[in-house]
Amino acid sequence: MIIRNETIQELDKMEWPVTSGDYIIGDINSSVAVVTLASDYTSWELKNYAICGTCFSENFGIEKIIVNVLANPNINCLIVCGEESSHLPGQSLIALAENGISTMAGSRKISGSKASLPYLNEIPMTAISRFLREIKVIDLVGNKDPTAIQKAIDSCTGPKRNEAQVIPMPEVDENSWRKYESQIKQNIMSKIKKG
Repeated sequence: MIIRNETIQELDKMEWPVTSGDYIIGDINSSVAVVTLASDYTSWELKNYAICGTCFSENFGIEKIIVNVLANPNINCLIVCGEESSHLPGQSLIALAENGISTMAGSRKISGSKASLPYLNEIPMTAISRFLREIKVIDLVGNKDPTAIQKAIDSCTGPKRNEAQVIPMPEVDENSWRKYESQIKQNIMSKIKKG
């Protein structure tokens, strides 16, 4: 579903953000989204962002970011900062912005990601393409300095996007990773053969 020329009242009715997660909402008219990866954003006292939250996974977590960012037509900039988790979502987000997606055997893999399961299969490719085309991604991976991050937030400018895109995404639970079980086995076998 595409929503054209959103007003703040329409955005409120739409109940943005559209997916669940660990985040806080700031000014929904801001052009900036902030992902703090595995760092606790609550003590940083950042301001002037639309949404700020964590991301721990290189697949479902990134998909939720894409879905929420595209659903707010005011957002045109994503700042990726904070401490990386063992799943490398920060490196994967930067790789996505720089290299895009490769499609193989029905799966969409983030090109250049060093993570174990960098697959974005739960959302449409059109959403990923729009994200890559319309959202500027700023790489501050590893940076936990609130002053530097606030400076990056304040430096984000640019025209608002013309439309929001609301994308359905299935709920994620503790068993969602099982759909990647065959890829995990292949990765392990490949490492054993190389080792």
